[in-house]
Amino acid sequence: MTILPHTQEMINEAKEWAKELGSLNNSITSGKGNAAGRVGELALAKYLNVKTPSDKYNHDIKYDGKTIEVKTKRRIIAPKNHYDVSIAKTSNHQKPDRYAFISLEFKKSGYYGKPAEGLQRKGGKQYSGLINVWYCGDISYDKFWETAELWKKGRTDSSNDFTTLVDMYNLPISQLDETLVEDKDVFGF
Repeated sequence: MTILPHTQEMINEAKEWAKELGSLNNSITSGKGNAAGRVGELALAKYLNVKTPSDKYNHDIKYDGKTIEVKTKRRIIAPKNHYDVSIAKTSNHQKPDRYAFISLEFKKSGYYGKPAEGLQRKGGKQYSGLINVWYCGDISYDKFWETAELWKKGRTDSSNDFTTLVDMYNLPISQLDETLVEDKDVFGF
């Protein structure tokens, strides 16, 4: 895993973009994760020295002739190899060449809203104080769908007490490649 540089300018741009975008169809967080996703896209695009993310239907970034869909998770601790990356079943219409997985590490989080149906915890998490943007790895479209495990809505992960809100496909970070950063130095420049 590699820490990608990020700036306050990226955060500001992501917040503005998310505000204009609003909630997407099939959004698990009703649009609350859009800014986080955009920070992941912006940091990876800058690291790879490619144009600003494209917002195409099937991918976010084009790099070295390949289309890349960036999937971002928010956390309050650094990711570990046994943690999972996920793609919601509602996103399996996307057909990029590769998926890239990003984790944003924050100083703190808290809950907001009412409990989600059937759950004791409140409706969602809010995060503050971005510490690190982690590139966890990447994988080809075909390999992800051949190896990922389907987690049905309502399944609880015993390692972190997270309950899935939709059907999603999970894969441990340890099964990802790092093809997008193998030729870069530690700072990505």
